Amino acid sequence: MRITQNNRCTWYFHVRMIYSRWEQRASGTSGVIVAFSCLYRFIGSLVFHPRRTFYEYLGIRMNRRLGERSYEASFGPLGVVRTSKEDFLIKGEHMTILSGAIHYFRVVPDYWYDRLIKLKAMGLNTVETYIPWNMHEPIPGEYDFSGILDVRRFIRTAQKLGLHVIIRPGPYICAEWELGGLPGWLLHDPNMKLRSTHPPFLAAVERYFDHLFPIIAPLQVSYGGPVIGFQVENEYTYYGNDSNYMRAVHDMMRKRGVVELLFTSDGVKGLKNAMTFLPPEVILMINFQSNPDKSLAALQKFQPGRPMMVMEYWTGWFRHWNEPRPERSLSPQEAADGLKTILSMKSSVNLYMFHGGTNFGFMNGANEGDYSSYQPTVTSYDYDAPLSEAGDITEKYKMMREVILSNAPPSSLPHPLPDIPVDLPKARYGELQFTLYIPIVDTLNYFPEPVNIKYPVSMEMLSVNKGSGQSYGFILYRTVIDAGARKVTISKLRDHGVAMVNSVPVKKLTWFAEQTFLLPEDNTGGQKVLDILVENCGRTNFAKQLEFRKGILGDVLVDGVKHSSWKAYSLEFKYSFTTSIEGGGLWKRTPPSGSPGPALYKASFNIKSQPLDTFADMSGWSKGVVFINGVNIGRYWSVGPQYSLYIPAPLLRRGPNTAFSTSEIWYAYLDYGTNYCNLRNLADGAGITTATYGFTEHTSDDVCTQYSSHNCEKY
Repeated sequence: MRITQNNRCTWYFHVRMIYSRWEQRASGTSGVIVAFSCLYRFIGSLVFHPRRTFYEYLGIRMNRRLGERSYEASFGPLGVVRTSKEDFLIKGEHMTILSGAIHYFRVVPDYWYDRLIKLKAMGLNTVETYIPWNMHEPIPGEYDFSGILDVRRFIRTAQKLGLHVIIRPGPYICAEWELGGLPGWLLHDPNMKLRSTHPPFLAAVERYFDHLFPIIAPLQVSYGGPVIGFQVENEYTYYGNDSNYMRAVHDMMRKRGVVELLFTSDGVKGLKNAMTFLPPEVILMINFQSNPDKSLAALQKFQPGRPMMVMEYWTGWFRHWNEPRPERSLSPQEAADGLKTILSMKSSVNLYMFHGGTNFGFMNGANEGDYSSYQPTVTSYDYDAPLSEAGDITEKYKMMREVILSNAPPSSLPHPLPDIPVDLPKARYGELQFTLYIPIVDTLNYFPEPVNIKYPVSMEMLSVNKGSGQSYGFILYRTVIDAGARKVTISKLRDHGVAMVNSVPVKKLTWFAEQTFLLPEDNTGGQKVLDILVENCGRTNFAKQLEFRKGILGDVLVDGVKHSSWKAYSLEFKYSFTTSIEGGGLWKRTPPSGSPGPALYKASFNIKSQPLDTFADMSGWSKGVVFINGVNIGRYWSVGPQYSLYIPAPLLRRGPNTAFSTSEIWYAYLDYGTNYCNLRNLADGAGITTATYGFTEHTSDDVCTQYSSHNCEKY
């Protein structure tokens, strides 16, 4: 077999894996094993690193192995990323890691190159990304690494640009992502304990890693790829102190072929505990936004004689719904000054975020300390980052770039350094006319068959998706009650919804509080249908407890009696549903006053030339989700602070396009949603202002000019 440039990474990876497993079983005969290890590494060096000498491997390496049976030996030879006192060694060359975070799953694949070349043009040499388990294994045993989830393609794209890659594979990632990247189906187990040594949880992680690491491990630098390091779990000291759990995740990664640098990242207060969780080979890294000098001094205190790295230098911050002002962010000058201090202390750094992207679909996370403080995250993950949600260069980008070029070691800068690329053009496509609609209750036949249940249960406990439960979207509980029933009480509901009688809304429902409401008087006799529609607004991604389930979690009392005999409809709005409903025959002409209850609204528009990026201005709507050509681009909500949704051009097509929106617009039963006469106000050029990091309701005709570096084209 001829070992070519294209196949040698994978070939060498599998040979090393076979050897390391053999070494584990034969660890008792250390002399023979160490000798074979040296010979094996020398042969590998001839194939992959011909510039390295015979003397280095049979001299220095053999002495090291014969004199020290370290922890790493249990898992085979480690890779070519090393540490010195002040920086990192990659293939023997000193380097300060200058990294920026881009989450491939928040950016359409067509734009990966654009975002990565802009990262390199800023002076960065590395890209960092999380890997979301819940996207790659949406149902137990079903894996998806295609399209926007093709992490191999993303890494290869970075490599073609000469960038290194840092991977943070979880299993928990936080990231303001739904359940911190953990699959919702884990909560189908009523006894599940996340981020622990709970056997069912660890078994699920093992199965997932069995599919993930054969994709990413061959892309390590040792095998000719660009990956230089992996994070073990994520900010665990904020959550727990179980060293057995952290060691288990560490061992899973090593056993699956990870040979390069391993690290953890935590805040200053967590460093002391973090250093006790894992073997000394694992590097401690730190996360912060302010006081870089004090934070790095603390890191150096706990980890002397090793290079410092800020794994998360928070360049901005995320936003929650109904949050009038950002909790915290950094001005361009503040971000640049902090970065200058970090570099002056000879620390490596990862800008979190360099480019935030978008929480497409139902994937936004949430924060909460208790039931009363639940805060779901908005659709935009702009983060006030150097590169905006739409990929535009900002003033923060320019100022931080100047700091990097003036203060980072010249040898660590990209060579040659690209010029700053131009921003992608934007377009306005005019006002869309939502002329067709379907009440939500009329779409139920397009969803899976309902589940018959005695009493309401959370969506995770439904016997759907091959018995693993429902993870995202909406759930509709339906039952029949006496026509004369007057009072309904729901003891616990998460997160948001509406109660309807015979398809007519009677009460808005919100999270956590007990819901008691009166039904309209009905003296006709007989029975009526009670529907309770509940939305999962995003599971908590950062809290001491994560096992929060969605839907109705307590009893439903009708006139004081616990009511039984329900049907539960799982409304997940999967792509198969959205594409089938678009062409369905149930659409009706939208009445002037709109639908009295939750509904889907549909519009069609034509693009005559190559599609360009645009924005959907939802400021005249109440609450719902927008779909473009069957793709869920995210949630909107009239409470703000985000009123416009980013639509990247690759989701559009030349010629006919379809948009439809779910909407919770109804009459005076609600305290908002009074603009039901203006259902057609899906405008075009609205954007997000990153100058003040606010999501503004835009009224100017020149919004594309106002929030972009160049004019919109109008068609």
